Formats: sequence, C-alpha cells, structure tokens
Amino acid sequence: WGHARAMPAKRASTPTSPVKAHRTSHDVPERYAAESPAPDPEDVTPESCDAQFELIQEITQELRALQASLEADRARAMDQEGVEEYSVPSIRAFTKLRGAQTRALMGLEYLKRETARRNVERDANRVRVATIAYELAHCQAEVRAQEKFDECGEDLMKNYGIELIDEKAFVKAVGREAAKSADARELTLKRLQHELELRRAKVQERDALKRELEDVKKEEQELSKIWDAAKEQMKQVSRTLEPIRRKFDLPNTTTEALDARVKLLTMPLYVLYTQLLYVKEAREEDFTIGIFGRVEDAENWDARERARLEDDAEVNAKSETPTTNRRHQKRGRFGGRFGRSGPTQATTSSSMYDEFPLRVELVIDGCSIQFTHLTRLNVVIAAANDNEAMKRQRSAKGSAKSATQKSTTVDFDTLLVDLLSPNDAGEDSPNAATGGEDFKYDPSCTPSGGRPYKWLQKLCGLSFLPPIPADVSESDVKTLAKTARAADIVDAIRERLV
Repeated sequence: WGHARAMPAKRASTPTSPVKAHRTSHDVPERYAAESPAPDPEDVTPESCDAQFELIQEITQELRALQASLEADRARAMDQEGVEEYSVPSIRAFTKLRGAQTRALMGLEYLKRETARRNVERDANRVRVATIAYELAHCQAEVRAQEKFDECGEDLMKNYGIELIDEKAFVKAVGREAAKSADARELTLKRLQHELELRRAKVQERDALKRELEDVKKEEQELSKIWDAAKEQMKQVSRTLEPIRRKFDLPNTTTEALDARVKLLTMPLYVLYTQLLYVKEAREEDFTIGIFGRVEDAENWDARERARLEDDAEVNAKSETPTTNRRHQKRGRFGGRFGRSGPTQATTSSSMYDEFPLRVELVIDGCSIQFTHLTRLNVVIAAANDNEAMKRQRSAKGSAKSATQKSTTVDFDTLLVDLLSPNDAGEDSPNAATGGEDFKYDPSCTPSGGRPYKWLQKLCGLSFLPPIPADVSESDVKTLAKTARAADIVDAIRERLV
C-alpha cells in the first residue's frame, strides 16, 4: 500500500526567514492561471508578509552585488558575452523582486479586509451598548420625575406621596374580579400593592440593564485593546511599505487599451508621453494626456515599412542610372536632385510626410496640442488648436472678468513659435540628413499642419548633427538643451494661455 503520507507541518507562530527555511522566491505559490490574482486567505498572513520583506532585502543585495561586479569589470560588460552574463541574472532578480513586492502588497490588502470585517462586528456591539444606554436613560428620567412629584405632590395625594394608578386603568390591568373590594380603603390598598409591584419590576429591569451594560463595556474595552494593537501593527507595516508604495504607486489609472497603445508608440513619442506623464504625477497638474489614432494601422506599421523598403530596393535595382552609390540612393529615396520624383514633387509628396498612425495629445487650459511622428523625416511635429470641449469653460472664465480688464485672445498658429528660445519657428526640419539639397519642409503637407520645433526634438530625445554651416551657435544649443524640459515647456505654454 506504499508509505503513509506525512502530515503537513504546522505553521510557525513567528515570522520565518526564507533563508533559514531553505526557500527562495520560486517556492512561493503563484496563481497566474486563477480567476483572481489575489492569493487564498490561508496563504496570506502577517508572517508571510514579513517573509516577503526579508526576501525583498535579499534580492536587493543581489542587485547591488551585480552592480558592483558590473562596475568592476566594465570592459567585459561592453562585449556580447558580458551583456548576456550580467543581463540575464539582473532580469531574473528584477522579476523575483516584482513578484515579492506584489505578494507583500496582496498580504497587506488582505489584512485591511480582515480589519474592516472586525470593525463591522464591533459596530454591532456599539449599537447594543447605545440601546441599553438609551433604555437606562429613559428609566432614570422616570425615576427623576417620580422624585420631583414626591417633593411637590403632598397636596394632591396623601398616600405617602405615591401617585396611584387610576381606578379604570387599575380595573383594566388586574381584571374586574381582582379589583372588587368592600370599601374604599381596601381598593386603595390594592392599587398601592399593584403600584409597588410595577415599581419593583422596573427596579429589577433597571438593575438587569446595568449589569448587561457593565458586561458590554468590558467586552468593548477588550475589543478596543485588540483594535489599538492592530492599528499599531498596521502603522508599522505602512511605514515599512511606504518606500515601496511611493516607488510603484501610480496616481493615474490605466487600462489594458491604454497600455496596448503605449506599447505601440514609437520611441520619440514614448519618451514624450512618459516625460509629460511624469510632470503631471510629480506636480499634480490638471492637464490631460491621451493617445489617439488607428491602433490597427499602428500594429501593421512595421510590416508596411518592410514592404516599402523592399519596393524601393526593387525600383533601385531596375533603374537604368549607372550611379548606385549611397548618396545617390538617398537622394532618390527622398526625391532629391537625382531622384525619380524630382525636387518639386518632393515637397508635396505624401510619402515624405508619412505620419505614424498614433499621436499624443496634450489638453491644457482649453488648448489641444497634438504631437505626431513623421517616420520618413524622423522628426516630431506639434500643432496647437482650440479644444471644442473646453471652449465654453474658457468663455465662462472670460465673461467673469471685470469690464475694465482687457480680455486676451489666443493665437494658436503662433502659440508654440519661439517657445523656449528665439529663431525657433519650426520652418525647416532640424534633421538635415533626411532631405536632399533642394528639400524644404512644408507644414501644409501634413494633415495637422504641425511644425518640427527644436525644443520638441530635445524633449523627445532626438538629437541631430548640425548642418554645415550650423544655423545656431554652440551657446544656443547648450541653452536649448538645458531648458527643453517637460516642466519648463508646460509652464511656458501656460504663460501664453493666460
């Protein structure tokens, strides 16, 4: 019948280190195939949360050791074998760190839910205490009223200061047979006996309510001690987890559709989107950032570009022009002097101004600024226009101004011109290597009419070799590089929109 199965070990009462237990992050149960990413309640305890925190510290030490070895051997880290040697352990360590952090956060959420459940149970006891206190206050009010009556009711009743029940009510309460009497004295004694019995019952009820109130108060004190201890534990856990929460907490909500659009962005647009999103989170700005466009075309963009390059290669192979050097092919591709389309057609050809299907849109103070990537020219263009959804809000702000104050109108055509530095009107492409000798950038060839401003290229992480001779001095380039930051650009746009 085989060996008998061993019983599972009892859970340790104190937090256990994963190193002492000979466990790693791979031994922690992960439920990626479950309907909910949250673990089972029996798998999440304060002990497991502490173990995850210790595991996070160990993984952090591993990452620091990898960094130290990488800095010590920089020459080897530059070749292909060194990259594989250091990148694979680093990615594996980051994956383990992310999993440990996720499990620790899930454990804390489970503790919050358990604490909320205990609060609900404690609320029921509070209702019970309030009910008993109300009944006790009602009885005490009746006793005080009786004492006040005893002080001033001697003229009304001579029966030792006690107000007896009415005869009709007495007969109705005890019955007609029990209320029969030979004379008025016997009837008065019966009424007095009935009144004393009612008062004795009320006193007994009051004493019982006092005893019950004392029991409930003791129970409430015990629950308060447990609650205070739980609050201290939660504060300690929150203080321990605060650095991790600040690092991975995102105040801006995201969706699967938005994540899919972000993954499809080209590198310049992705850098622009992350820079603006960082400014919004760090400074808690009220502007909005969105990604719009055709997702299907963006998914098929790489295949379309490969097909276009193959067609260009076939055309160049069939061309009868004997010159096939690199400069000649470049001029032919972009419609240069020796190209197949000619210099005049190059400025109006739609292929030169191919736009990536997705665009980043910034809405700030009623102004909508669209950022588009021209893949053939490898530049990012920007165009400002009025946002229809914000027209009424801005008009309401303008109507609320004083009659003596001069109202300002926004010229969206010149809003972004010379934004950070002079001589930056976006009239020419900053990428001098993409066009031919006779190429001139024409904003009317783009659907949005955007212009490739120099500060925008710096913000998107694009840097180009200056033309010969350079059109800007070295000092202007350094000044533009220092000031082309997302926060400075947002502030400059707000100043012009005031």
